[in-house]
Amino acid sequence: MSIRKKFVTVALFVLVVSLVVFAWSSFHATEAKRILRDCAQGGDRAACYEAEVSELYPRLSVPNVFEVVRDIRRSDASYQFCHVLAHKVGERVVAEDPDKWIDAIPLNPSDGLCSNGFIHGVVGGRFRAEVLDDATLQKLLPDFRRACEPRKGWTPSNLDQAICYHGLGHLYDFITNADLPKALDICTRTTSQQYRRVCIEGVFMQIYQPLEPDDFLMIEQMPVKPTKDTVRQFCARFGDTPAYEGACLRESWPLHAGMTDGTGVEAFCSNQPNAEEEVACYESSTAIIGRLSLGNPEKAASACNELPEGRRSLCFGTAAQAVLEENREDVSKAISLCVLAGDSIARGCMIKLAEQATFIFGQNEREITAFCSALPTSLQGSCTSLD
Repeated sequence: MSIRKKFVTVALFVLVVSLVVFAWSSFHATEAKRILRDCAQGGDRAACYEAEVSELYPRLSVPNVFEVVRDIRRSDASYQFCHVLAHKVGERVVAEDPDKWIDAIPLNPSDGLCSNGFIHGVVGGRFRAEVLDDATLQKLLPDFRRACEPRKGWTPSNLDQAICYHGLGHLYDFITNADLPKALDICTRTTSQQYRRVCIEGVFMQIYQPLEPDDFLMIEQMPVKPTKDTVRQFCARFGDTPAYEGACLRESWPLHAGMTDGTGVEAFCSNQPNAEEEVACYESSTAIIGRLSLGNPEKAASACNELPEGRRSLCFGTAAQAVLEENREDVSKAISLCVLAGDSIARGCMIKLAEQATFIFGQNEREITAFCSALPTSLQGSCTSLD
């Protein structure tokens, strides 16, 4: 083939690829505009997006469904927390072939969009309708141990794995019929020490934040249920293991006022089992502030400034990290939150982000380079040299 023919062939190939990419991009935009228009008619827009976007699968592939999510988030600044939507997409995918639930996990957006809610949907959707006997549980333990681990075709960051193991914690409530001691024991048997805390938190979170009818039904069957007035007595049942009691207490935050605006965090995190669990409580509470203030860094900064002076630095750093956990491309938004902390805290906030860079981005060189490049010059060296 002559050089000219080769050139023409390559040019035609590039043109065809460009046209396909343009066509899909236009299609995403069209679908997003339709959904934005339909959901603007009134009512709960977030719930409308969750229903409309999840219905796009399987007509659209999982990556294309999440491109529509990106378009919606860009157009509607008030809709940034898309974790529940991603849950529903994951549930639809796993419903097609429940036995291939482990294979579906790597379909999660590589940038962790929607706080990896897709993984939670896959894991929860596979088993949420089943209560397993001990023999079946024993057979499934190897699957639970490998579900969140790296494998061919999937190289998750530590953050991806943490959120995956957290989703397994949710799952263990369902397969044990909300036998919490049994669910916690499965966390211990299937999770390394590195990820055990997030699995334990998943066990307790499930009973405080029900979303679906199955969730409420499971909780209704519990012989003892925590309420705002009884939560401390309820969690004291796990007092023999401070990590369990602490997780039980901090995951009860939806029962308490003043959590999202910061005014109730100090009282909420008092009387923890020990100093370590108190720090964990502030970490969880301030991550909630960040996650529920996406798109509104001033709101997050105001909430952090309500905390005791000694906890404000932790708050800004953790809230800024929560921005990246929702969408790793929101680097400028995370850094802008640090800046709002003021000079005395801002640098420490950005150092915390730099220290967590490989945890968040893993081995994704493009993402970690973009993140580190956005930091002040004095911090870029330490960020890019992290192991």
